[in-house]
Amino acid sequence: MKQSRMLLIALAPFACWGATAEEEALQQQLDLLRQQLIQQNQALHQLQARLEAVKARLEAVKARLEAVKAAGATTATAGVGAGAAVASTQQDASRRTPEVGRSTEDLMIEQHNVFDRALTVDVGLSYQHYNRKDLALRGFLALDAIFLGEINLDRVRSDQWTADVITRYTLNDRWQLELALPYMFRNTNYQSTGKENSSRDFEEQSVSDGGLGDLSLAIYYRVMAESEDWPDLVWNFRAKAPTGKDPYGIEINTSESGNLVTPKELATGNGLWQLSTGFSLVKTMDPAILFASLNYGHSLKQDFDDISYQPGNQPGSIQLGDWYEYGLGVAFALNERFSLSFNINQRVTMESEQGSEGFAMEKVIGSDANATSFGMGSTWAITDNLSMAVNWSAGLTTDAPDYTIGIRFPYRF
Repeated sequence: MKQSRMLLIALAPFACWGATAEEEALQQQLDLLRQQLIQQNQALHQLQARLEAVKARLEAVKARLEAVKAAGATTATAGVGAGAAVASTQQDASRRTPEVGRSTEDLMIEQHNVFDRALTVDVGLSYQHYNRKDLALRGFLALDAIFLGEINLDRVRSDQWTADVITRYTLNDRWQLELALPYMFRNTNYQSTGKENSSRDFEEQSVSDGGLGDLSLAIYYRVMAESEDWPDLVWNFRAKAPTGKDPYGIEINTSESGNLVTPKELATGNGLWQLSTGFSLVKTMDPAILFASLNYGHSLKQDFDDISYQPGNQPGSIQLGDWYEYGLGVAFALNERFSLSFNINQRVTMESEQGSEGFAMEKVIGSDANATSFGMGSTWAITDNLSMAVNWSAGLTTDAPDYTIGIRFPYRF
């Protein structure tokens, strides 16, 4: 028994040392876990602060987008770093038009202007038909009831085809240039009574001719972009050059009876420089689109070596009358790619003047004109870049073509 007690007393220091070592190991593990917990809490607080900052920036961007939409600007999308893009959109909001569909854009190209396309090439073909009948009385009225003399019925039918290429180049969102190059072909049929000196038989003659028409260069300036209260307003200035065949000094053919007189060739231009200016406007009122235009034109006086159909050269000067022109219309964008329009146009031309060399200019009686027509058209966006526009119009006055049919294919780059 004494030996056992002695053995326990000898082993007691070793047992205490083992317990102390285990306690220190557990304490170290506890301290390590506390440090890891502190580091995790710090990382959690940092992530929470970054999340709050991101939320604040998103709220600021949303507020700016709402302000831009309220001002009528174009729709924009923004992310975390889009603050600068939104500010730029706000600065240009007053100069840009709202985003429009393809059908509306095609209509504006036909009736107005579009400034968001760098280059547009427009190829077109049109047909015009004229049919005129004139009753000519050569004689006098006896006893207020009997006409003594000749009665001639003249008829002129004319068909005109015009193929043209119009190129528009947009410099920026305010300025645009346009170059139009036409080619014309004309066929005119002349009929008159008096064949073989008979008042019941007709004699006729047809004349055909074609060639380059008068090319034109135009400049467009966007005065005001469309907004909620104001329409899109564009000013234009156009210069037309006399590149076509002029109608002055053309010789004539006379039938055996002397009743039928026809020209040997037909003109494809007017032979004068012409300047015109005006305004066009468009207002979108969903689902309708209203458009209108007003233009004024002036012809420059030009000298020619021959202004008469008589044999030999008879030099002189020609100045065509000024003209005023307006157009009104309404269109409906039936869907994203198709639109339908109706319009009325009137052009009033003053009397022209001419004068032989060495003589004063005199007005040409009957040279004034009033051409009014009513038309309708449609546009169809075939692809993202190519469209087709079809137009038809009917003349409401004798100076206007009986009817006109045209088709155009604008391609946007």
